[in-house]
Amino acid sequence: MSIDKQIIEENRAFYDNIGNIYPVAEGVAITEETINNMECYWFNPENAKPNELVIYVHGGGYCIGSIRSHKAMVSHFAKGLGRTILFMEYALAPEKPYPSGLNDVMSIYEWAVQKFPNHNLYLMGDSAGGGLSIWASYQIAERNLKVPKAVALISPSYNLELNNPSTNNRQHLDQILNKEMVATFFSAYAGDNISTADTSKLNFTTFPPVFVGVGTNEILFDDSINFYDMVYKIQPNAQLKIYGGQGHVLTQMDIFSDSSRDLISNIYNFFNNNSNE
Repeated sequence: MSIDKQIIEENRAFYDNIGNIYPVAEGVAITEETINNMECYWFNPENAKPNELVIYVHGGGYCIGSIRSHKAMVSHFAKGLGRTILFMEYALAPEKPYPSGLNDVMSIYEWAVQKFPNHNLYLMGDSAGGGLSIWASYQIAERNLKVPKAVALISPSYNLELNNPSTNNRQHLDQILNKEMVATFFSAYAGDNISTADTSKLNFTTFPPVFVGVGTNEILFDDSINFYDMVYKIQPNAQLKIYGGQGHVLTQMDIFSDSSRDLISNIYNFFNNNSNE
């Protein structure tokens, strides 16, 4: 598939603008820092739990997304979770395809392990960032690194082949994603290496405690279901919450909805319940 970079640039601008739908949360200080040649951002809420750090991986089909698209949403996550969040602008396709983004995520995670040896670490990601968080969890185990206390995934990408039934039978419900554009993004990311880059092809034998939240009205619905069906067999401390009538990454369009508040509350409780494990 040929990649139209102009279309991707237009989608980047559009997605960044979505970050202006609602304001940044009050009481959250945001500071920028370059870490391992990556632009990163600290979200520090008032009265943050000490020695707790959430590493956040943003969504955007592995091709779009930035601090501009995610600053407001992640600030509300930091406030709602009562934890400091470290947000990274990892390498994006098509300029830097697989495995560049994954390598960046691992670079920041390893940096955090070394920088904060006594901290409880958590991974959190939405959409493609959820897929990268799943991949990172695999590599963390492979490298025998300190394991996250918990992982939280919102509408994670788990299958790059887009061959799940929901990609077709839920398209009419999805007001955010369309199969053709997602296929363009995934092709830009993985090229001829779809099978190699596809998270669903990994053979997991272990996984951290994990919470998954997904809406019914999204073409990637089956990604969350299939990931949960896989992971709960190796990690009993896995939770799946399905939000009826909600779309892809439900918190991005309305952080103040009952579903968004419930999702943040569930992740807060999940992190708390696993912080001392």
